[in-house]
Amino acid sequence: MYDYDQHARRHTKLTDPVVTVRQIGRFEFGGRAATRIDHALVYATPKGTYVTYLPPNRPRPSTARLYTAVYEVDMGSHPVSAEIPLPSDNDAHEFTAAVELAWQVTDPAGYVRSGCRDVPRLLLGELEQSCRPVTRGFHITRSAAAEEELLATVHVGKPLGESVGLRVDWTVRLRRDADNIEHERRLQAARHELELQRYEAQKIAFYQQHFARGGVQAWALHLARHPEDTRLALDSMEKHHLALLRAQLDQVKTLLGGDGGEAHELDRTRQLMIEQINEALAPHPPATLPTPELPELPPGYGRRPHPPVEPERAP
Repeated sequence: MYDYDQHARRHTKLTDPVVTVRQIGRFEFGGRAATRIDHALVYATPKGTYVTYLPPNRPRPSTARLYTAVYEVDMGSHPVSAEIPLPSDNDAHEFTAAVELAWQVTDPAGYVRSGCRDVPRLLLGELEQSCRPVTRGFHITRSAAAEEELLATVHVGKPLGESVGLRVDWTVRLRRDADNIEHERRLQAARHELELQRYEAQKIAFYQQHFARGGVQAWALHLARHPEDTRLALDSMEKHHLALLRAQLDQVKTLLGGDGGEAHELDRTRQLMIEQINEALAPHPPATLPTPELPELPPGYGRRPHPPVEPERAP
């Protein structure tokens, strides 16, 4: 009868590799219980020491009286995946460490002696304790440099789990926390939007400058090469036209106002301004090309020829 039994199977996820514990009576043989071939047996002696029988070795019946308890220890490899938060140089931001572990008991007696009962918690705690001083020296945006320094520093230190009889293979991938990543994405989108607006403003200024100078040929050539800018060019043309119209209206208001000068001095100017405004507001029909003159056709060109007249036959 077992004092402790996890009822573990081959694929059971373990946090404690000690799967069973059983006390051994004075006249009882401690090796009679069936155990898996890949499990080690650790026997406790009355003096508080431990004797390990690695698989497939088992004790002889004559040694039963030497032991007081037996621990059955799983020696398989067990994977662990976890994420742990690590500080940056600013307490407002944290790195997230994605950890992959694979642990295995290599010293069954050492593990039993340690009294550990939760291997993942022990290993993640050791890893976090080693990593925190490293990441504390890096800004949140330098996750790649922090990860490189972390791996180099922790690997040269004391191996994880060695103090409790374990062998551990591990790796860490460091990244910024989700909130910081989302914040950076928003900043990037804002920078992209500002850059796009700056680019559009430069193109508008380009067209307005050419329209103001009458550079029709230059911008027409540009549009021929970049037809996707047609809408923007038309918008710029319209804005330029409206700006000229507003300037003319302001001049008219000044001239027609009471302080614009003597009436007989401004009659001709007013007339010219009215003609310019009418010209600007009037619809402009598309220009038509003159009808080309056709060359004079020869006489009879295009007429259907008469059928030939057959000669009259003699009666």
